[in-house]
Amino acid sequence: MKQTIAWIALLNLFVAQGAHADWVGANSCAASLQPHARVVFDAVAANPQPKLALRSVLEARVRELVFTDRLMILNARPAAEAASECLRISRNCSADHC
Repeated sequence: MKQTIAWIALLNLFVAQGAHADWVGANSCAASLQPHARVVFDAVAANPQPKLALRSVLEARVRELVFTDRLMILNARPAAEAASECLRISRNCSADHC
C-alpha cells in the first residue's frame, strides 16, 4: 500500500510540473519588450487570471492602463500585441483562445 501511494505521489509531481506556467521563459521574453509593452506585460502578470481568455484579460488591463494614463491610446494596441507573445509563453499556449 505504501508503495502505491509513493508511485501516485511521484506521478502527480510529474503531471503537476507540466501544468505550471513558464514564467522563466516569459520573463526573459519580457526583458526584450519596449517600455509600453513591458507596462502591459507587468500589469497582466501581476494578476494573470488563468481561467479567463488571454484576450479578455489583455483588453481589460489595457483599458485600465489607458484610463489611468499609464499608457497612451496610440500605444495600446501595439503594446498589447507585443506583450501577448510573452504572456502566451507564460501560459504555455500558442492558440488565440488561450
